[in-house]
Amino acid sequence: MSHRASRRRVLSLVPGLAVAAVAVPSAAAAGTGGSFVIRDVRIFDGRQVTGRGSVLVAGGRIVAVGDLSPSSRHRVHDGEGRTLLPGLIDCHVHSFEGSRADALRFGVTTELDMFSDPSVLADARRRRRSVARTDQADLWSAGVGVTVPGGHPLRPGWEFPRVTADTDIERFVADRVAEGSDYVKVILENGGPPPRPALPTLTTDQFRRVIAAAHRHRRRAVVHAEKLSLALTAVRAAADGLVHVFWDTEGGPDDIAEIRRGGAFVVPTLSVVDRGIGARDLLADARVTPWLSGAQRYLLEQRPEDRPGRPDFLKVGSANVRRLHAAGVPILAGTDAPIRANANGVSMLAELAHLVRAGLSPRAALAAATSAPAREFGLTDRGRIAPGLRADLLLVDGDPTTDITDLRAITAIWKNGHPVDRTPPE
Repeated sequence: MSHRASRRRVLSLVPGLAVAAVAVPSAAAAGTGGSFVIRDVRIFDGRQVTGRGSVLVAGGRIVAVGDLSPSSRHRVHDGEGRTLLPGLIDCHVHSFEGSRADALRFGVTTELDMFSDPSVLADARRRRRSVARTDQADLWSAGVGVTVPGGHPLRPGWEFPRVTADTDIERFVADRVAEGSDYVKVILENGGPPPRPALPTLTTDQFRRVIAAAHRHRRRAVVHAEKLSLALTAVRAAADGLVHVFWDTEGGPDDIAEIRRGGAFVVPTLSVVDRGIGARDLLADARVTPWLSGAQRYLLEQRPEDRPGRPDFLKVGSANVRRLHAAGVPILAGTDAPIRANANGVSMLAELAHLVRAGLSPRAALAAATSAPAREFGLTDRGRIAPGLRADLLLVDGDPTTDITDLRAITAIWKNGHPVDRTPPE
């Protein structure tokens, strides 16, 4: 049995992660107001374009999809010339106050946080179970990541538990699960290339033990590894996913084949290494700028540090994405916002364009931000347009399944079946 098959069998036992039928509540039972129909719209269901049709929403969920005849009690939204998609899922963010509202205004209805304060996790879990009106994206999180003293991430004054030579690994992981971590984030980062300093990191034995403990606790284990050698170490230890693509060197056929056999998904985060290209493109787009908050604009206007002589990480990373995708490795979209000229929500628009330039079709890039993350992270109530699923929906002018930049022409967003006010905060 492959690593991937055995891990999925374990993870299917996690409450709320197994695929199951979803009951469709009435609007009255859910306390969410009335129902509506989006009529005569091109539908990208998270996997494919199903052609023109209509979508009926009630009680915060999708009730029906297809050739529908709405009754007079349904509010009707005209979808002619437009495309309806599932709400986007950003698979690598770091959440902070206001960031989830920023995300939602750009159609990112779910964020997967990769290192944050665990004190917010209980509230995040309660919110994402609800279909009530909200002005924030739903949040899943790793909570505190697994790293060593003096290792990545280095932020003065930021105190959190770290693994030492004497740490009981099983207890350390159990503590993260008790804090509410939805998955376990493990950091393999030894620093470099120059001028970045060398950094201490987990030993191979510690790393393997963390992965094994995460699986015993029925949690996915995802890994920060920016170098090919470390990515291969992660895959050999049965990691479920890599939350960056490796960009120190281009992987050869044997490397790519090994990652494919290992069954890990990859979240490339090409926006991290584009040196602000994506941010500048967004700031020049009139379909984007009216909806930016002050925080988003400030972040996009930052200029990443110039490091003369460093490799072209975007070129190398994009080549690796192209090879991984061609080999059948699952690619998921993520931005690593809010670092390096990235902002929550809006930078997903740039990241998807990077994925298309790296070799994914627009449809494959959209799947990387919808159905693929839902599948890989076990988010069974979202990521697709299908009866019974949560009505997290994004309506855009044009056809982003052929031109990915059409995704920027947002005309409406619904979260839990409620319209989202895109007015940015003052």
